Amino acid sequence: MKRLVPVFTAFSLGMLGGGPDALAAEPHVHGAGTLQLVLEGGSLNAELRLPAMDVVGFEHAPREAKHKEAVKKAVAMLKDSRKVLALPDAAQCTAAPGTVDSELLKDGPAAGHDHDKHDADHDHADGEAHADFEVVYRFDCRRPEALKQIKVLLFQRLPRLERLDVEMVTSTGQRSQRLIPGQDTITLP
Repeated sequence: MKRLVPVFTAFSLGMLGGGPDALAAEPHVHGAGTLQLVLEGGSLNAELRLPAMDVVGFEHAPREAKHKEAVKKAVAMLKDSRKVLALPDAAQCTAAPGTVDSELLKDGPAAGHDHDKHDADHDHADGEAHADFEVVYRFDCRRPEALKQIKVLLFQRLPRLERLDVEMVTSTGQRSQRLIPGQDTITLP
């Protein structure tokens, strides 16, 4: 999946010490997701990454009907940005349909991640891979100056999600913030 970082943003991250890997994917940790937001002009781009375990309760290729149905419902929920992010009405944003990608959507066993790049708190059976859901949203906002805060709705929908690490870049700066259940509002720089 392509990164959403515009040229000026990549440059500013490099200038501010972020370097080219500033928005690189974090290691796979159950209970922890990441959200990257880039506001450039009237465009807000968001890239969300969540462990499949936190979304559907498993990371293996869905073989049973109940697992296939869980993945189908998860994809439908994640595609609908209104079920994930609540932007202020004053910003007058319209959303393109979200795009969802996951190893669980591929044929055959989940591709997963390297075992060297994840949290060692949990073990998996031989051959069981880690899987994530990666979601990309694009919003076109008529009044982007009204984007001061964004509420994240994921904690109510995904009880296994314990934290969401947010990285934000706007024309006025960059910021990171950790959200947890009960503290689910992003404050943009």
